[in-house]
Amino acid sequence: MDKTDKHTILIVDDNPNNLFSLHELIKDNFPVEVIEASSGFDALRIINEQSIDLCLMDVQMPEMDGFETAKLVRSRPKTAHIPVIFITAFDPNKSLMEKGLNAGGLDYLTKPIDDVQIVHTLNMYMRFLDRERNINSELEEKVQLRTAEFQQINRKLKLEIEERKRAETALQESETKLREANAAKDKFFSIIAHDLRNPFNAVIGFSNLLRENISEFSPDEISEYIGYINDSAINAYTLLGNLLDWARSQTNSIRFNPESVNISEIINSTLTILSGEANKKNILVSNSVADGSVVLADSNMVSAVLRNLISNAIKFTRPGGMVTISSEVSDGIAEFMIEDNGVGIQKRDLDLLFRIDTKVYTKGTAEESGTGLGLILCKEFIEKNAGTIRVESEHGTGSRFIFTLPVSAS
Repeated sequence: MDKTDKHTILIVDDNPNNLFSLHELIKDNFPVEVIEASSGFDALRIINEQSIDLCLMDVQMPEMDGFETAKLVRSRPKTAHIPVIFITAFDPNKSLMEKGLNAGGLDYLTKPIDDVQIVHTLNMYMRFLDRERNINSELEEKVQLRTAEFQQINRKLKLEIEERKRAETALQESETKLREANAAKDKFFSIIAHDLRNPFNAVIGFSNLLRENISEFSPDEISEYIGYINDSAINAYTLLGNLLDWARSQTNSIRFNPESVNISEIINSTLTILSGEANKKNILVSNSVADGSVVLADSNMVSAVLRNLISNAIKFTRPGGMVTISSEVSDGIAEFMIEDNGVGIQKRDLDLLFRIDTKVYTKGTAEESGTGLGLILCKEFIEKNAGTIRVESEHGTGSRFIFTLPVSAS
């Protein structure tokens, strides 16, 4: 093999002793031309100026390491074909090998140099280079195409693995949320069970008292006990109604029918129903929502929301107080406010009002009881109708519940 047929090997290392040792070892075992470069920049210059068949690249070098140099070599069409074998004093672990492969490297040699290892490795690559010289351009193109196909397949496999990992993570998160939701509902039902017993205990207790001792009570006492029974029955009925509505909403049994709804009519109808409660406490209810205010919503759900919010406002307003209902419209969104000047809400309880796993225990100004289920139902229904609900309150001053609904276009 004359000089023109010799392969040219470039050794890149910033350590002169390593350069010398490798140079001598290669020259003693292979009929090749060996060129030395002491830095990545020097290697790029040499590769740009003459034909190189194989490059032995030190990984750790100042200014520009072997990975960076290899990337630049592989990124240039003129030099992209040059095989790069990295030389490193580090253990070629998975992370390091992946970094080298991403930089375009084909193999690793470890320091200190093992003569047998490097001769064996270079011998394999020399045979490869000899065969490569004999293949025609058409076959070379096919090999390059197939390599690209394999790389693409490899990338797809990596993406599929990553996607599967993300799916498994999402599934685990979903299972965690489901467990938390079930735990929250278990706690919620224990709260409901407790609150449902109270009104029935009152009904049973006072009715038994009247049945066994009615002859001993005056008409005023009998009327008082019947009032307790009536109030307890109403509380139980309200709780059961809200509980049924909530359960139906959770199982999607409530028919959702959004349509153009005249909400001012629903407010007036609700105030008529609740007028007895307001009159009993001498509470003035002021409604400034304009007649003909139309929103896009399910009328039954909106009715349940207004009934709960206005009833709560009356419940927590002192006798002789005031409840105000008002609205504003902006950018296609109607905002409704139910405001009272009652007892207000403790700051620590504000974030707990719409949560299913807790209960805020607050008696009404006439010792009315509640479970908080009505507010949970309000949040469910308002969000179902593409709206939002929030509360503003100051303890001892009053509360303001605000919800939004989209304005109807028709």
